[in-house]
Amino acid sequence: MEKNRFLEHLKNYPHLYEFEEKNDSEYSGVLVRDKEYHTITFFSDDAIKEGEIVSLLKNTHHGRNVEWISRVTGYFSKINSWNKGKKSEFKDRYRTGI
Repeated sequence: MEKNRFLEHLKNYPHLYEFEEKNDSEYSGVLVRDKEYHTITFFSDDAIKEGEIVSLLKNTHHGRNVEWISRVTGYFSKINSWNKGKKSEFKDRYRTGI
C-alpha cells in the first residue's frame, strides 16, 4: 500500500484516528492513535508498504477488540450489551474447570 493512501484513509476518519508522520534519522513512518481503543501504534514505512489497510488498522486495536459471550439459561449473548447489574453479577460468578 502506498503511504499516501494510508494517510488519506486516516484523514477520512478523524473521529477514530489521529496520526503524526515521523521522519528523522532513526525512524520513518506514521504514529497512529486509535481513539476508540485508546492505543498508540507506530507503523514504519516498510510495514505500510507491505501491508493492507485492514490488517494495518487491526494492529491498532492491540487485542482490545474482544467480545465476551456467556451462556445464561441456554442462550448465548454478548456481555457488552448487558446492563451494569448483570455485568457485575458476571464478574462475581464462581468458575470451575472441566
